[in-house]
Amino acid sequence: MSTPEPGTCLKQDAYRILQIIENIRANPLEKKKYDKIFDLVKPKVYHVLDTVIREDSLGVPLRIYYPNKKSMRETYPIVFYIHGGAFMYGDIEKYDLLAKKISLATKSIVSSVEYRLAPDHPFPAAIDDSYCALEWVANHAEDLGGSKNGICVMGSSAGGNIATVLTLKSREKGYPNIACQVLYYPCTTFEETEFPSRLFFLCDSTRSYMLTEEVLRKCRTAYLGPNSDIHDPFLSPLAAKLDSELPPALIFTAQCDPLRDEAKLYARELAKAGVEVNYTEYEGSIHGFLSFYMVLDEGKKSLRESRDFIHDHADLQK
Repeated sequence: MSTPEPGTCLKQDAYRILQIIENIRANPLEKKKYDKIFDLVKPKVYHVLDTVIREDSLGVPLRIYYPNKKSMRETYPIVFYIHGGAFMYGDIEKYDLLAKKISLATKSIVSSVEYRLAPDHPFPAAIDDSYCALEWVANHAEDLGGSKNGICVMGSSAGGNIATVLTLKSREKGYPNIACQVLYYPCTTFEETEFPSRLFFLCDSTRSYMLTEEVLRKCRTAYLGPNSDIHDPFLSPLAAKLDSELPPALIFTAQCDPLRDEAKLYARELAKAGVEVNYTEYEGSIHGFLSFYMVLDEGKKSLRESRDFIHDHADLQK
């Protein structure tokens, strides 16, 4: 299917996903039918552990996944996963299936964090919660079956923004040492820059591409709150001073995604700063393809690439 951006075309399977999303938006009861289909392919990990990280009076939920029996007795990489949802939606339970799939596909121990959501908890609540949990994971890495030098931060969409910010915050504080970062179609700026991908894919009157201008504006208003500075690098990583001390990055984008160009630019800026960067853009694909790994090849391929990248960079020496 042709798109409004010259030279781009939606793959058939991506187009079908968009049609399903539109059907659900028009008739929310349809969602139950598709949920039953996804339930048929539930990934099964060996062990799941729930805990709550205490920081003063605050409790940050964390769920830890062990992919197989071997991961309970040998040293495995730890993936610290931050879910997406426009900073306003999602929790551990909603991303449980995806976290299990990430654990199995990357052969890693996955820790999935449940951070506070906007608008009730605007910036920097999500960053504070995620860093608190990341610090706890690093402090207990060996107890969990990993290494404090074998931690990868991974995030998708809004979670990709938070994952990126965690690398900046860890550099600032000098802890923890992050082995690598895996970013799926991250939001990297809150500036209203007229990137071509935003102009084309937010302004198509014939269809939406997972993200709409309305959703992005609602997200911006909710997450920023009344007093945030959009140039704060912990909000807009593109505004950060980047250097080679930041961890190696694997960044995925989709060709037909409003966030494509800002993620691509962040990859370019990291590389200019001397950071090792692997960048993959999936032709004809859409925002959120990881969540549709059951039906989109890009989800499966990206997980295999993530597995290799994580294992190549994780130092598993205790």
